[in-house]
Amino acid sequence: MKNKRVLCIGGTSGMGRGIAEAVKSQGAEVIITSRALDKAVEAASEFGAQGLAVDITDASSVEVLFKTVGSFDHLAITSGASGRSRFSDTPPDQARAFMEAKLWATHQCLWSAKPYLRGDGSITLISGGYAEAVTNEAGHVHIAFQAVEAMARAAAVAFAPVRCNVVRPGFIDSAFWDFLDAGARDTLREQEKSRTLVGRSISAREFGDAVAAIMAASAITGATIPIDGGRHLWQPA
Repeated sequence: MKNKRVLCIGGTSGMGRGIAEAVKSQGAEVIITSRALDKAVEAASEFGAQGLAVDITDASSVEVLFKTVGSFDHLAITSGASGRSRFSDTPPDQARAFMEAKLWATHQCLWSAKPYLRGDGSITLISGGYAEAVTNEAGHVHIAFQAVEAMARAAAVAFAPVRCNVVRPGFIDSAFWDFLDAGARDTLREQEKSRTLVGRSISAREFGDAVAAIMAASAITGATIPIDGGRHLWQPA
């Protein structure tokens, strides 16, 4: 990662921040983004990165971001969708909005990044355990994650020799869960810890270190890689 330029879309907190800090510690020049410029700048100042603003659901905003960044080596996209995902009662307009924010916003980023990515670089996308697990409550999450994983494979072929992979995290103990009160978070942490093979939660920085290794691994492309301490192999007793 030394002297490489790495753009982390959604890198101000959580898993994206873990990636940004990991590659920065290895000598990379790091750019992180948020919808709000002040948030991006403040977060970036905490570890010596550059902060820029982007709304990935707005094509013009995405185009401006990549023109501002210029040539770079590695792209990680960790920002995602929020909103209703329950398949049985989410009306089409809300389902469409969810898919736009996760799937098509990611596609826009890939399209806009293409002219600026150096040939020995990489793209890392993110899905999650619901790519395999199918529930009514997370129906649209499942659909979006499956589609993102397919998009990573398509991009690996279309953008070669630039590599494209997707990582599939489990429970990452990060600021993403700050909306829970202390008791609920401790309960979730213990529950998820018991479902890993390593017997503990995975931190955002551990997740970031794993992604940095994938970025640097020139033999890996078109792959879906769990980063979950073996959580994907857990089976209920």
